[in-house]
Amino acid sequence: MQSVRRRIDRLVRGDLVSRVVFVKESFALLRVLGVYRGVRESPFFHRMVYYVPDVFFVLQIATIVWDLAGVLDDIGLFGDDMCILTGLVLTLVKKWHCIVNIEPLDECVEQFQLYFEHYMNHGEQFVDRIRRQKLNEVALLFLSRVLGVVLGGTLILHALLSNGESLILRARYPFSTATPLGYGFVFLCQAFLVSYVLFNVVHIDTVGAQMLSQMSLLFHLHRMEFEAIGEGLQLPPDGPLYGDDAIRSRIHGFGDRLKRLYEPNIMAQFVCSMLIICLTAFELMFSKGDLMQMFRFGAYMVTGFFQIFVWSFFGNRITATSTSIHEATSTCNWIVLDDRLKKDLRFTMMRAQKPFVIDVYWLFPLTYETFIAILSRSYSMFTLLRTMIE
Repeated sequence: MQSVRRRIDRLVRGDLVSRVVFVKESFALLRVLGVYRGVRESPFFHRMVYYVPDVFFVLQIATIVWDLAGVLDDIGLFGDDMCILTGLVLTLVKKWHCIVNIEPLDECVEQFQLYFEHYMNHGEQFVDRIRRQKLNEVALLFLSRVLGVVLGGTLILHALLSNGESLILRARYPFSTATPLGYGFVFLCQAFLVSYVLFNVVHIDTVGAQMLSQMSLLFHLHRMEFEAIGEGLQLPPDGPLYGDDAIRSRIHGFGDRLKRLYEPNIMAQFVCSMLIICLTAFELMFSKGDLMQMFRFGAYMVTGFFQIFVWSFFGNRITATSTSIHEATSTCNWIVLDDRLKKDLRFTMMRAQKPFVIDVYWLFPLTYETFIAILSRSYSMFTLLRTMIE
């Protein structure tokens, strides 16, 4: 146990040596997928290495659509195909959203790096808070990878235990999969597809969640700056930094930019997750007695829950930390300030009462209430489907 704690502590403290914000390290992993700035200027062969898996991805989606067209009269098989198809299309959309928006994404990561370097020089209290935030983000990445392995393992294991009767993913091919050669070839192709998809999902979603995590951290660190007023934090001699609310305005502007950048991603995630949760619950109803099938769809459902919960969790945290600045302005040692700064601080307190909300196309905010509403809608859809077949 002590050795595990030492490794975690060494991992977290490594941020102090590398001077690199953790989201930048995670973002660098997307280079394996061809998601990096300058990929369009890279040699043609290098680009083909990145795009060939996507072509293979699309072909596999086509085989599932072909199978879907042949099982329209079987609600169970139709739901199975729709579950997998929804997840595959969502993953492809997310990846290409990152590729198309690679420049603004890279600029956001670099901006987080600048904020990181700025606050790392503010003292041990700020460093400790940054360290704790990194520990949360490391735990998020670890848990995401565990869920990915569990989901991939259940999909592959279900096919292995079927004695060649079922594939990893339901699909139809222009050749027979009943022969050992045909089945083996398709099994390996689908195993590669599942691994590739899960790698995409885990790391692309983790980068997005870490960006929201860093936004909440910025608001928290800014709150700590307000709390330090009159206690040792020196105000700039050329003007009231907190009076004109410059830092808070920049953070809000940066947050708005990040929010608009991730809106398509979040909207697609919530719509698809609602559909996936409904369909997996529907398939679980049909798989009574088939333990592996229950594990397969159960793991898929948990993954859908986890994805929307992470977005809702960090969105809710951003809203909470943005309003905490108002509390910090009232609890700081404002009595030592001159009248001009006291007046500026009152204006800052009034502006800080309005929370910063991650809302998606002004339709719904990323909060726990939205998470509960998504689950409620999914259950309503499931009840409707069950009523229709009964």
